Amino acid sequence: MSNAISIAPDDVKRANRRLYDAIANDYERIDGRRDERLVQWIHSMLRELAPRDGEGTLLDVGSGSGVVLRAANGLFRRCIAVDLSPRILQTGSDSSDHRIAADVECLPVKDESVHVISCFAVLHHLSDSAALAREAYRVLRPGGVFWSDHDMESAFFNRFRPALSVYRKLRGARQRHESGANSSTRPLYDIAECRENGVSATETLSDLQRAGFLATAYFHWFGLTPTTNRLFGTAVKSRGWAPLLRVVAVKPG
Repeated sequence: MSNAISIAPDDVKRANRRLYDAIANDYERIDGRRDERLVQWIHSMLRELAPRDGEGTLLDVGSGSGVVLRAANGLFRRCIAVDLSPRILQTGSDSSDHRIAADVECLPVKDESVHVISCFAVLHHLSDSAALAREAYRVLRPGGVFWSDHDMESAFFNRFRPALSVYRKLRGARQRHESGANSSTRPLYDIAECRENGVSATETLSDLQRAGFLATAYFHWFGLTPTTNRLFGTAVKSRGWAPLLRVVAVKPG
């Protein structure tokens, strides 16, 4: 299994559903990074991928509280949100046409019916991204695009592990998630964030290429903190020198 970890895949799925059901009503505050500048940046990314006539369909996988779909406003005729957590889908403030609680390994979408799939900060929650790659290929139209972004890339994590440990303690994301989910669910965060120490760009590209995509990886800093936004902006860096992995994969026409 590509990108496999030691935790059973079904346990990872259950942990994600339980954790995000538990913190659904407070997710935006707990995450702390879904600001208007990030929404505008996501909008600019989607504008490059969307059909020019505005008639396309966007499928947002791992939609959460709907930051991508808020950013997609005006770019697509139809927007579909999919997430494992029914409760976090209920909190969405986006204008999606459909909100569906479902597993990314079995998307409830017809073959070749979607123009763009977005997958924002999701891959690190999956024990196996190969299954998502296969499903994405199935549901995308020829010429359609799979866009993934905002997962920690493994080469950067391995290079800067001590500094990242300090950053994570100062940011306190684990503590906020655990507090939101209550102390009885403390282990959920570690299981749900099963690849928080890095998603391999090499393995992710391999998964997508085996599924049939033409895929490219990029590495950047935008969206972490206001300080890093000022220092690095939206510039693309070499692998290992930027924390965030972006993947753009095209289904051949």
